Amino acid sequence: MRPKSDYGYVLVILASFHFLLEKEGHMAGEEIWARSTIKALANMGYTYLYSPHIEWTIQLYQMFPDLVKAILVEGEDSKYCFEDVDCIMNSENPYGLPAWKIFSFAFWVQSANPLGHKWTLSPEDYRLEHSWNIPNTYLGYSVEPGCLSTPFIPHEQRKFPPQIYILAKTLEYFNPKDHAWKADFYDDAANATGAQFVVGAVGSPPGDFSKSIKNVGLMPQKWFYQNLAQSSVLVGMGLPWTSPTPYDALCLGVPFINPIVQWDPKNKTNRDRWFTQQGSLKVLDPPYVYNVFKGDKEGFLQAIKDALANPIQPYILDRMRMSAIEERLGRILETDWKAEARVLLKQRQESGKGKLFEIEL
Repeated sequence: MRPKSDYGYVLVILASFHFLLEKEGHMAGEEIWARSTIKALANMGYTYLYSPHIEWTIQLYQMFPDLVKAILVEGEDSKYCFEDVDCIMNSENPYGLPAWKIFSFAFWVQSANPLGHKWTLSPEDYRLEHSWNIPNTYLGYSVEPGCLSTPFIPHEQRKFPPQIYILAKTLEYFNPKDHAWKADFYDDAANATGAQFVVGAVGSPPGDFSKSIKNVGLMPQKWFYQNLAQSSVLVGMGLPWTSPTPYDALCLGVPFINPIVQWDPKNKTNRDRWFTQQGSLKVLDPPYVYNVFKGDKEGFLQAIKDALANPIQPYILDRMRMSAIEERLGRILETDWKAEARVLLKQRQESGKGKLFEIEL
């Protein structure tokens, strides 16, 4: 049964361009997050509409103003609408978009909405990275739809010699100033273990590119999952930040080497001060995640050896299951955001900080 408002079916307008890119088959992190959101909405019985730009969003909202529960937009569109009297609901434009129904679909930790962090949806719980992060509204995404479509390969049936997959889509990430490991790290690891390093990337390699690394080029998603499932370890190299791939790897039974690129030199064990490639995974330990300091050859080699010696079974974090996404999304959509906006408006009126907006016309 589809969720209903007091007036009929509940609608959600998907106005971030990442939802349309997902329909076109794009597979960047934002599109994977968008796909998970769409699947959760469908599983829960919500009705959703796509919008390619803010003007169309306004028209869709004006067709069903009482049914629309939330409008998911890009951060820039939320700011644009907030400043445009022809977009935002106000006394001059009573049929505009209510400020409290506009949520920014934003990948990073910063607030991306004029109403602040609560109206900024995030793919990650960034509080896991650092205690000082101000929390956005954590929606998250699930890796289940993608990785569970690829069968788990028992470790004794995987490629031999062992394949170690390097997380990179462009060879520019091997630039020494960005790269967590020097070229000889790979050579020494290959010599010590007999493993074959593989990367699927485009671009031109730097002059010191390791001869122990085989570049198979960018692959369609299905081939990528199959290649990853045949691997014994996934190695991060500093970039890209916050990728879905390490979660896919764990789901396929592949442990992840997570580079620590910054830390407190006076207290290297203080994880709160660690800046890692995959920030929300630094809380995990072997055999799933090996957090290794940038430039630490001994630590890198030991992590490779330990990961190969201690294979893991498929592992999905509880927060990244579809059931968890649906629970959080349902809670978001059933929150009384108009009441929340009243509290925020009163705070801004009393403090004189933050731009004001209209609720009651």
